[in-house]
Amino acid sequence: MTANVSSPVVPHRQRFVAAALAFAGAPFGAHRWYLGARGGWLYPLALLAGLALFAAVGSARHAWLAVLALLPVWIAWCESLAICVTPDARWDARWNAASGQRSRNGWNCVFLAMAVLLLGTGLLLTAIIAAAQLWYEVAPR
Repeated sequence: MTANVSSPVVPHRQRFVAAALAFAGAPFGAHRWYLGARGGWLYPLALLAGLALFAAVGSARHAWLAVLALLPVWIAWCESLAICVTPDARWDARWNAASGQRSRNGWNCVFLAMAVLLLGTGLLLTAIIAAAQLWYEVAPR
């Protein structure tokens, strides 16, 4: 007599959810945890290290370290863009090969990519401009 052994259920990973987690949960590497990929723990560790370095220096002359401290956030937002523009067939081949379902993403990923670009470039440029202004305000004359 054979035992009825069912195969484990493989979750279907949605591209929009992964991209939204990369955007909203950037400091925590939430998208890496959702996808089951390695390295999710590096995001909060790198963010804490960057913020500790920025706090240790504590000088307006080194305000550019704030941009460096937020590097894990910028990387996660770039990954969010990459996830948004990945075609469904390629996404399914990489993340959903064993789930038995196929992805059908519509405009939601396009609108998310637009939001990531709008907010990401705005905040990055603001951080660079603020750091440059602080640099020139305290620069020796």
